[in-house]
Amino acid sequence: PVAAPAPPPPVAAVPARGRMTATAALVRGLVILSPQGNELDEMSMEGQVVLVEQPRAGAVPDGPAVEPGAEIHGDQVQLSRASRFDARAIVSGRPARVKGKGLDLEGPMLEFDRGRGRLSVDGAGRLTLPLQGNARGFAPLGFSGSAPAAPRPDGPPGKLDVTWQGRMDFDGLTARFVDRVVAQGDTALVRAGSLDVVFDRPFDFAAGAPRGGRQPDVARIACGSGVRIESESVDESGQTSTEQLFTRDLVIDRASGDVTGTGPGRLTSTRVGQPMSLTPAAGPQPAAAPVRPVVAAPQDPGLTYLGVDFQRGMRGNLNRRALEFHQRVEAIWGPIARRGDTLDPHAPGGLPQGAVTISSDVLGVGQAPAMPGLQRSTIELGAGGNVLVEGESFTARSARLSWSEAKDLLVFEGDGRSDAQLFRQLKAGAQPSSASAGKILYWRALNRVDVEDARYLDLDQLRTGPGLSVPGGGRPAALAPPPTPGT
Repeated sequence: PVAAPAPPPPVAAVPARGRMTATAALVRGLVILSPQGNELDEMSMEGQVVLVEQPRAGAVPDGPAVEPGAEIHGDQVQLSRASRFDARAIVSGRPARVKGKGLDLEGPMLEFDRGRGRLSVDGAGRLTLPLQGNARGFAPLGFSGSAPAAPRPDGPPGKLDVTWQGRMDFDGLTARFVDRVVAQGDTALVRAGSLDVVFDRPFDFAAGAPRGGRQPDVARIACGSGVRIESESVDESGQTSTEQLFTRDLVIDRASGDVTGTGPGRLTSTRVGQPMSLTPAAGPQPAAAPVRPVVAAPQDPGLTYLGVDFQRGMRGNLNRRALEFHQRVEAIWGPIARRGDTLDPHAPGGLPQGAVTISSDVLGVGQAPAMPGLQRSTIELGAGGNVLVEGESFTARSARLSWSEAKDLLVFEGDGRSDAQLFRQLKAGAQPSSASAGKILYWRALNRVDVEDARYLDLDQLRTGPGLSVPGGGRPAALAPPPTPGT
């Protein structure tokens, strides 16, 4: 038998890193002569300097094309160890610029260490960071709209633009910016005293990576020294929501959507919707009847404003459209006439018409699950711990509070040690009505109050207002005189 021919020896891949090409008005160089080949050790260039690292042609026979290496532009460049893997360059210009692997960096003086994968800028500058296809730099803070789409490798590339006034240091995995930092994404603008951008894998600035390979993506963003975020989102019906958040510091995990912040801070939100209220809805009201938690009758929604002040901190998830605020939380919620208007809970003239204030230890706001019959997103609110709610015609105290915009349902609950208390005065000069119970439910659209585990009810006055339902029927005994609002 004839022996099979031996397989050809494998072709060794030639290192993809190629030579550097440079153009400038003046070039000085130090060349080391050697029998094995001459080697450029140092180079100094001045005047319209352009330095490009070329991938070696045919690095891998029949292999994929490779990405180009770094490009350096400036007025002056000092290059050391030019032909080695640990080449180092100092670039100055107006501005100096380094490009590579999707990064675009500008500043007055740049230091680039290819071997250690480090970039630094001393002074004000700008950096454009690549993001995975279809990804945004920051998820919006709004409580409406669908969750951000997951990045797609084949989607159009995204980007995050960062400017600063102090200094930048980038080690290939974490970029740190200092002093008056501004980061701009597709739907949000972030201003902070400092900003850390952490990638999910290190950047390799060397030329020779296969073209089309997965680029590093932003995994985490940490802001500090005073943070302000402005964001905008659009819900399914095309309505726009605008938010502003002020905190001492903030951390965003882009993969999970988790966000944490340290107070004191403030959140404001302007959106189309229905604010929480105990004012009966306009129009005829149905007679008292068994109430089911159905979608409220469609209202004509207008612009609403929500402002939340908190002391200790906040946490939530931007993908789920939910935020929670902690310690001495004060909120105001009500209608406004136009975008840009605000509401002040401490205005000298008292609360604006239709506005409600909420004080509590904890307050959560989030997007409600989709419900049939509603074309737009709705929100839910929950508060806990020493809850005090005040409006034009009512005051309520409870251990817990929940409100659903879709159901137009407001629920006050006690904690077993103290009851929920509700005081209402429908018009000036009228006798106030009150209720004290383990649980008080109010459907604004139906103008109806239900109570569970009632302790005290001023039935005569409540009958002149909304419909009333007491489980078990009958008139509950007054176990104690009605407490005075505000005590």
